[in-house]
Amino acid sequence: MTGTAIPPLSSTNRWPFLHRLGIWFVAIYTLCYALPLDSIFGIIPWVEAIGNSVLGMDNMKKITNTGSGDTSFDYAYLFFLVIFSLTLALILELILQKRFNYALLYVLTQTFVRYYLAHFMLIYGFVKVFEAQFRYPDFYTLEKTYGESSPMGIVWRLMGLSRPYSIFGGLGEVIGGLLLFFRRTKALGALVVIAVMTNVVMLNFSFDIPVKLFSSYLLLLAFFVLSPDVSAIYRFFILHKPSSLNRQSIVLSKKWHRITHMVGKTFVILFILFVTLNGHSWTRKPDHPLRGLYEVKSFVLENDTLPPLTTDTVRWNKLMIENDFAEVRLMNRNTESFMSKIDEKAKIIALKSYQDSTLVHTFHYTLQKDSLSIHGVWKGKALKAGFKRKQISDYNLTSRGFHWINEYPYNR
Repeated sequence: MTGTAIPPLSSTNRWPFLHRLGIWFVAIYTLCYALPLDSIFGIIPWVEAIGNSVLGMDNMKKITNTGSGDTSFDYAYLFFLVIFSLTLALILELILQKRFNYALLYVLTQTFVRYYLAHFMLIYGFVKVFEAQFRYPDFYTLEKTYGESSPMGIVWRLMGLSRPYSIFGGLGEVIGGLLLFFRRTKALGALVVIAVMTNVVMLNFSFDIPVKLFSSYLLLLAFFVLSPDVSAIYRFFILHKPSSLNRQSIVLSKKWHRITHMVGKTFVILFILFVTLNGHSWTRKPDHPLRGLYEVKSFVLENDTLPPLTTDTVRWNKLMIENDFAEVRLMNRNTESFMSKIDEKAKIIALKSYQDSTLVHTFHYTLQKDSLSIHGVWKGKALKAGFKRKQISDYNLTSRGFHWINEYPYNR
């Protein structure tokens, strides 16, 4: 690996026009993408107008807090940003032409992209390592059928079910991100990120996960970081010829310049790590002792014992209690969801309606090892019910575990 200083201004005069224009475009686009321009009110009407009139998106409006990065507005904003960056790049190139040090711009853009890419690799990596992105399947998920699941949901359950695989994927992102911080290891870091993000992009496109635009963007940034070393990698691995990776940088001749650079670099890296790790909750609350799925064995409403008929619209079939919500599943497969509050000392379960906060169903309960009994008022009528408890570990999916030896495939 060689370390070379940035060439003087005169040496960039021979750079082709498209080369110079491309550097301007990447520099402007990556900077604008990193800034929250899509949240500035003055730009939103422009983007919406482009989506409606240019891209043919009828009645397109910016919506927020959807959890999707592939909204109609996102596609319109991408189109707007490309046109804006290309136009500004062309203007700057025509004004400055050969009076600008493009090698310096290229190195600065590479540095910015490396740190930006590393930041998001660490975010996505740590949320997998600390089980903050993919949760272990809960009762709500385990009670669903495959036919009721979405393709994205299948991927989320797969990753959540296998903690070692989730950690493995997260470590790939973390390692790739850390390697990008340093010029000596940036090529290796870019290769790691390309390998990891290619798989992520394929998952997003194949299973309709709405992070297709952003994951593709991160993959393109990794290729941009690797671009100065592509010829050296080709010569070494394909032509089997000696080659050295590019490590072009700003030469700091004075000692205090180098010290300042080192201190500043260390501060930026530590700041990125702090923001990444401090911005998430890495610990989970312990499960409530009452958490479980309860299958109804007896259901007495106003002294009337209701049999388990699949057409019954009143009798419960199952009661699901999670840590912060509960769900009643009726015999006809209809469901009612509630916010749950449990008082262990008083042995009381309170189910508050999501639609009407004044509507609260209160039950006294008795919990034994594998059974639960409740009594209280349900929609104005006295209710007594008995249940058989089902644990997370009682499902085939969660109890199978790992086996070194399999005489026959266990494919269900």
